Amino acid sequence: MIIGLQPGKFWDEGKFMCSLFRRDMKIYIYSGADVEYAEACIKEFNNMPQELLDEICRRAVSYCNECLNLWAEIDKRGEIEAKMSVGITPGMPPEKILKCITPVSMSVRESEDGQIGYQVEFDCEFEPEKGMEIVVLGGELLYLGAFGDHSPWDSY
Repeated sequence: MIIGLQPGKFWDEGKFMCSLFRRDMKIYIYSGADVEYAEACIKEFNNMPQELLDEICRRAVSYCNECLNLWAEIDKRGEIEAKMSVGITPGMPPEKILKCITPVSMSVRESEDGQIGYQVEFDCEFEPEKGMEIVVLGGELLYLGAFGDHSPWDSY
C-alpha cells in the first residue's frame, strides 16, 4: 500500500495511491506512528463514507467562498486574476469543488486514543498561498481550512 518508504529524522516519507482523486499522494509518518497504523489511515481515507465526503465538499465550498471574498477585498484594483477551472456558483452541487482541489500529502501521527486520525493537505485554485487542510478523527471532520499542519489530537 505504501511505496518507496524512506526513513527520516522526524518522520518517514512514502507514497500511496489516493483512489478518490486517482493520483499518488505523499505520506508522512511521524515518529511514534507505525506503518500498519498509517495503512489503516490510508484505507479509511480511500474508503471514506459518502456522508463524510459530502461534509468535506460542503465545507470546502464555504471555505472557497470565504477565500474568494477575501481575494476580492484585497484586489480592489483587479490585479489578481482568479483562474479556476470550475466556477463556484450559488446552488452548485458541492461535489463539483473536488475539481478545484488536489491532494498533496497525508500526515499521520501516533494515535493518542486508539482512533484513526489523519491530516490531509490540498492545493486549491481558490487559495494558492495557504492551500487547504482537512483533519479527520474517528471518521469525523474536525477541521477544514487553511493549511496549518494540525493534528487530529489538537483542540478544536
